[in-house]
Amino acid sequence: MSINAGSRRSLLRAGNAFTLRRRASVGKSVRVHGRVWVHGRGRVLVDDQVTLDARDAPIELHAHRGAVITIGRGAVIESGTSLEATARIVVGAGVKLGAFSKIMDNNFHPLDRENRLPPSRPVFVGAMATVGPRAILLPGAWVGPGATVPPGAVVSRRFGASPDALATFGSATTDEEQTEVRPRVSVRSGVVGKLLSAMEIARSMWYLRACDRGRRVHAGGPVAVANRGRVRIGSQAVFVGGMIPTAITCGPGASIDIGAETIFNYGVSLDAEDSIRIGDRCRFGSYVRISDRGSELTQPVVVEDDVWIAHGAVIEPGVTIGSGSVVSAGSRVFSDVPPGSLAIGNPARCMILSLRTEQPSPSPRSGGPA
Repeated sequence: MSINAGSRRSLLRAGNAFTLRRRASVGKSVRVHGRVWVHGRGRVLVDDQVTLDARDAPIELHAHRGAVITIGRGAVIESGTSLEATARIVVGAGVKLGAFSKIMDNNFHPLDRENRLPPSRPVFVGAMATVGPRAILLPGAWVGPGATVPPGAVVSRRFGASPDALATFGSATTDEEQTEVRPRVSVRSGVVGKLLSAMEIARSMWYLRACDRGRRVHAGGPVAVANRGRVRIGSQAVFVGGMIPTAITCGPGASIDIGAETIFNYGVSLDAEDSIRIGDRCRFGSYVRISDRGSELTQPVVVEDDVWIAHGAVIEPGVTIGSGSVVSAGSRVFSDVPPGSLAIGNPARCMILSLRTEQPSPSPRSGGPA
């Protein structure tokens, strides 16, 4: 019995909706197109008549342990959008989240040598609001009902909301939600852990076969490599699997050097016509972009040891980021960042990172997000 194209599409949509229902609490008449990646040990609540349109790129809903992501009635979420919560994200009724937008209630980078995360602060998007494509809502963002966040904007505070409108969201942050949490490190052990590790090493040998690799390089998912120069990857580097492959592009005569134990989240882009050098133990959030070529000139980019670059940040040609520094989510870095600094904004401004950690803060509690 043959199945026509319309029937195949109906079956695919039904399969996608079934997969979503396995991992989330889903209301009636929810439409799912493409792949929706639901993970984490928290709760994801999707109300009636929500549309998840992931036809062009997967959608990510990641609720860490103890966190809740709530998506209101009639909301529309477009391709490539990512919601990641360690405490709480609320998307109101009728909200539209544009393609490749990002909502995160924690900056996911350490503030000190003890690897403590910053406090989690809930993010709220009011009813009928619109978040433009590639916009980023950071911890503590409050988008008022009916407001429009422009494409590519980065919001970390109240936006388009009056105090009366904000009151409709209910209380702000609870003591628990403001607690600094110590990230858990997943330790693989036993036969299953060894098998998974071996699979990732084998996968890296295939995807990174055009590169010079150190020992035990891991690839949790696809990595797109176009190497016409020299790409060197240090021992125990990790390419985390996810919605979008990381892309490494190295032009003729160019070089890309990646240090040992450096970790890349999904969707990172490294593009070199001259050279990009990344130190040891660096951390890259999703959709970070680094290129050494601009519209008028090409200049080397250097990222020194122990640097953390958060989601959606862009590092421009000729920039050196000093060791131990942090680049905040959505920042665009045009000039050098001194060692031990926090770079934030577009264009990025720098402050000494210790200034953000000397203030008193609550002690980490046990049982924090994974």
